[in-house]
Amino acid sequence: MIKENLKMALESIKSNKMRSFLTMLGIIIGIASVITIVSAGSGAKQYMMQQFESQTTTVYINVDSSEALDSEYITMEDISALSSMGDYVRGVTPYVGTTGDAIFRDKRHGVWINGGTQHIALVDGVSELYSGRFFSESDYLGGKNVAVIDDILAQDFFGTTDCVGMDIELRVKDKRTTVRVVGVCKNMYGDFATQDLQGNVYVPMGVVQELDEESSGKLRGVYLYSFDKKDVETMGNAAVRLLENRHGNRGRNIYYANNAKAQLESINSSMDMIQSFIAAVAAISLLVGGIGVMNIMLVAVTERTREIGIRKSLGAKTGAILFQFLTESAILTVIGGLIGLGLGCVGSYAICSLAGITPVFTLSAVLGTVVFSGVVGLFFGIYPARKAARLNPIEALRHE
Repeated sequence: MIKENLKMALESIKSNKMRSFLTMLGIIIGIASVITIVSAGSGAKQYMMQQFESQTTTVYINVDSSEALDSEYITMEDISALSSMGDYVRGVTPYVGTTGDAIFRDKRHGVWINGGTQHIALVDGVSELYSGRFFSESDYLGGKNVAVIDDILAQDFFGTTDCVGMDIELRVKDKRTTVRVVGVCKNMYGDFATQDLQGNVYVPMGVVQELDEESSGKLRGVYLYSFDKKDVETMGNAAVRLLENRHGNRGRNIYYANNAKAQLESINSSMDMIQSFIAAVAAISLLVGGIGVMNIMLVAVTERTREIGIRKSLGAKTGAILFQFLTESAILTVIGGLIGLGLGCVGSYAICSLAGITPVFTLSAVLGTVVFSGVVGLFFGIYPARKAARLNPIEALRHE
């Protein structure tokens, strides 16, 4: 029975190829849209999580400047104490930053100047160097005018990332200094970076303090890095207690530990909600496609009224007629779903290749797409199928 119904449904679809294709078009567009959005969105989320993975081991201790006394701000002695706080501490760095310009000959590029210890590389997850090295502890302690620039700045100034040993000028308002490039890193925005973006320059903290008077004052925060994500909360709490003990202000809540891991989880949750909303909007076209299936099946019932009457007069049961038309509507939508799935995959790769990311396809999404398209066919095929099954055989045989 099932095999016969499938055969009859396929023959009906083949005999009306253009009409069948137009009927499936709404399903094809809906499925392709959903697959493209879900896979491209998952790829973008995965890429973003990878880019910020290093920050999940980061804690930022900041000072409540509205309550803190001058003696309660973080000092370099505090940073030394934090560095030896426990085996789980990978690195500690203050962070001072300012905006300015980088200048090489007649070229000028807006930059964000980031200053700290040699561990500042962990702030923006600087792990990939195109050439050279990151500045060292001896560079920091010796107050050397060295810098690591990103590939955006290197390409703009030198046309290559192989520019170690070149000198550039950093300017903040009316103050300027010359630094020597010791390394070139990847821009923090990765493959999304463009030449129009502000460049990034990483220098020992003393260089920033020399250029910006505001940065040479009180340290309002410090970054701590652990070796493992599970130690982040412990490290943050221990750092707050250590600072409170050193400054004798326990109970005043002057220091706060901000966990980057919790922030990233919140961002991840927000991205999931946005992705689901957009996919739901795209899925509305499936309803339009389902209405198209219902419409064409009603036409098919009208066209094949005499055929239905003959089958009933020969003993075909009501359930058999019902199942025949439900099978046909389900096959229409499943075929449309498979075509839409293929187009969605192609669309995902096309969009993601422009952004430099890889789409992510999950088995649940693929199977869910095929199953859902079949369910749409069954749901919108029920009314036409019931109408066909309830036809009076005598009236059907009289139909012209």
